[in-house]
Order: sequence, then structure tokens, then C-alpha cells
Amino acid sequence: MRVGQMLSRRSLLLAATAGSASSILLGRASNAREERGDVVIERRYVNCRYGQVHIHIARPLNPAHQTQNPILCFHPSPASGWYYRDLIADLGKDRIAMAVDTPGYGESDRPPSIPEMSGYSGAMADALEAMDYGEGKNYAKVDLLGYHTGCLIAVDLAIERPDLIRRLCLVAVPYYDNAEKQQEMLARQNRAAYTEDGERVFEMWNNSVKRRSEGVTLDQAIKIFQERMRAGDTEWWAYQSVFTYPSVERFPMITQPMALLNPHGVLYDETLDAARDNPGATLIDLPQLDHGVFAVGSNIIAEETRKVLDARM
Repeated sequence: MRVGQMLSRRSLLLAATAGSASSILLGRASNAREERGDVVIERRYVNCRYGQVHIHIARPLNPAHQTQNPILCFHPSPASGWYYRDLIADLGKDRIAMAVDTPGYGESDRPPSIPEMSGYSGAMADALEAMDYGEGKNYAKVDLLGYHTGCLIAVDLAIERPDLIRRLCLVAVPYYDNAEKQQEMLARQNRAAYTEDGERVFEMWNNSVKRRSEGVTLDQAIKIFQERMRAGDTEWWAYQSVFTYPSVERFPMITQPMALLNPHGVLYDETLDAARDNPGATLIDLPQLDHGVFAVGSNIIAEETRKVLDARM
């Protein structure tokens, strides 16, 4: 690549990330408290086995409106809890709605080495206990929502800590019943280090912003890019856990009610496979959503989640 071309690309990227769209988003990110109508969103750190994790917490401004069970949301990789700001603002109208940064992502501390899925889910159990969830504590069990990587963290946590978890909503499930497929997916992950030529940064920019799905705004895409960059060279760590997870053996161990929400995009077939192998789960087809699910369809996910979690059993 010519030096002029490289400088042009770098200038373009810096200009875009410093522009008005990201300035608004960065300004919002610096606020520890945000009000959206009748909902307040705050942020806090709690201790876990890897140091501290960062959590976004939405709740009704009027405590009397807090009538439904709390929910904790797990993001896809390599994103962060910011992925769910709109979702928890919606769900937080009548419950505590939380979105956590997985260890090593967002503003959470990085583990010393690549965790297995049990490491990620164990850290989430630590965080819940630190916030006084669990038997004999201030709060009852929580519900879980996961998307992509977040689905498997939710599954593992539900299996290992049924004392903490009530119900699950899994959106687009990375359910692999074939070891060869898992190895193929694992081999695709970019493990290259960042270099001064910025090629990996530009790749992330192209994937997050230039090739964003229809309906995803520039503001949303830039924020996704910024959050993905936080993970640095270890952005692929969680994928190691995802593509080595024994889903076929683990999913049947779930004892809680579980719903599988299936947008018509990435992981559509895998979610159908999960429903096939787990007939006790509720499958919810979402043909109106394909890509950019939480950017363009957060209200739809919130509506379907409410139906599942608030139903009488």
C-alpha cells in the first residue's frame, strides 16, 4: 500500500471517529447516570475472580414500578454491555435490567489467560453474589438473556448455579453439534497482533461501520466499533470458549424454562438445531429480524422477552 493511501485511510478513520456522531456517543459514555423517560441507567463495578466487572443497571425511577423479576444480559463477542443500552432501558421500566461487560471486554478486567466457558460463567456468578443475589440474600433469582457468545455463558451459568437463575432467553444460539464445524469456526478467528500500519483496525472499521447492516445508524455503528476495539489483541479469546463448548452434552442439563429467539440471520440454522435437540425449549421465530438485531429490533426483542419471562408458570 502506498504511504499516501495509508495516510488517507488513517485520516478518514480518525476524522470519522472524532466526528459529531461519535462525539455524542463518547459524551454519553462518560456519564455514570442517564435518565430515559421513567428509567434510570447507572453503572458500577463489582468484584469477580478476575478482578472487577463493569455493569450497566437500568431500573424504574419510581421503585413502586419495579414489579417484575430482575434480568441480566450477556453480550456477543467482542462487544460490551453497551450493546444492550436500548434493551435494558426498555426492560428497566418494570424491573432491574442489567448488562455486564464480559471479563476482558468493555471496561471489565481481563483474565490472566483464556478462560473456559466455566470461567466466564463463574465470574458472572461472582458478580451476582457481590450484588446480593442468591438464596438468603436481598434479591431472588435473576432471569438471563444472551446473544451469540452470551447464550453459552447464560447456559453454563444456569446449569452450574440453578440457585441463582430462574429463566433463560437465548437469541441466535451458537449451538454446534459437529466437532469439525467447531474447528472450522475456530480457525477463522483473527489472532494477529495490532501493528503500526493499522490493518487490523481498518478491518474492524470495515466490518463494523462500512459494511453495517441496513437500518444500523452511523452513530450505532461507530459505538459498536469503539467497544469492539477495547478488547485489543485478545478479542478472540471468548470465541475459543464458544467453539470448544460441548453444547450437545450441556444443553440437556438445563432445568430452568428456556426460550430460543430465532432471527433470520446468522445462527438461524444453529438455533433450530438447539430447538430440535431440546424439545422442552420454546422456539420463537423472528422473520422480521435478520442482521443488526439489537440495533434495529431491540424493541421487538424486548417485547418477546417480556412474554417469556413474565408469563405465569
